[in-house]
Amino acid sequence: MTKSMIWHRITLSRQEYESGEMHVLLGAFHAAYIARNGPEGMAMFGCWADDSSCYLVYITPRSVRHILPILDAYSAKPSDVPEIYRLSLIYGEESNRSYFEVGFEA
Repeated sequence: MTKSMIWHRITLSRQEYESGEMHVLLGAFHAAYIARNGPEGMAMFGCWADDSSCYLVYITPRSVRHILPILDAYSAKPSDVPEIYRLSLIYGEESNRSYFEVGFEA
């Protein structure tokens, strides 16, 4: 059985970002990452929207099963593969860039 390699995006308003919500999100992601012994491909990336009105947090497909409660809490939405040149690594395992490829995971 295969499952789709769908990214998820969390949108933080500028106010949420500036009030420290990014640190709360990072802490929750970090805790899940450590609890799962840093699974390969588990990473979180981010960038400002083109108009700088919100901060966009992208969650790799291999992260999803480890952080479903976090995705639910932040009303994450499925997303297309983000443009890699716009992103900065927030946290996780970046050495394997294969999660930017479109494909399937066994």
